[in-house]
Amino acid sequence: MSEVFPDLESAAGKLEEALHSIVRWSNSREVTLETMRRARCSLPLSAISLLFRISASGPVRPSQLACYYGVDNSTITPKLQRLERDGLLARQPDPLDRRAFMVHVTPAGERLCRRVRAARRAILEVMLEGQPEAEQARVAATAAQLAGWLEAKSAAAPEAVAAL
Repeated sequence: MSEVFPDLESAAGKLEEALHSIVRWSNSREVTLETMRRARCSLPLSAISLLFRISASGPVRPSQLACYYGVDNSTITPKLQRLERDGLLARQPDPLDRRAFMVHVTPAGERLCRRVRAARRAILEVMLEGQPEAEQARVAATAAQLAGWLEAKSAAAPEAVAAL
C-alpha cells in the first residue's frame, strides 16, 4: 500500500474510517437540525461555522477567513455583515494596518456558541447512554489526545499539511 493512502487495517486507516463516521454523524441533517432546535438558533450552518471559527481564532481579518474557507472575500463579507447586524460579531481596527479591520465574536456571539455546543453535547450524551462511564471516559481521553496531536502538528507546520 502506498504511503499516501494507508491500508484500512493500519492504525491510520482505522482512525480515518472512524473519524469519517464521526464527522458524517455529526454533520448529518438530523443531528444538525436537532442541535439548532435545542440551541434556539435559526442561523444558517455556514454562519455558525464562521462564528465558531472566529471564536476559536480570535480577532481575524475577513481575508484570512476567506482564505481558510477557500472562497472569495465577496462570499465572506455578506455572512460577516449578517452576524454583525445580529450583534454576534463586531469590528475593530487592525493594529497592523489601520485601513483594514478585524472581526471578533461579541459576548452575545460567545453565548450562542456555548448554546450550540451544549445542545450538541446533550445529543451526544443521549447517544452514549448505556455505554459504561469508564469506557466513555477512556474514549473521550483518547479522542482529546488525538485532537491535541493533530492541532499541535497543524499549528507547528501548516505548510506541511498543505504539501501532502
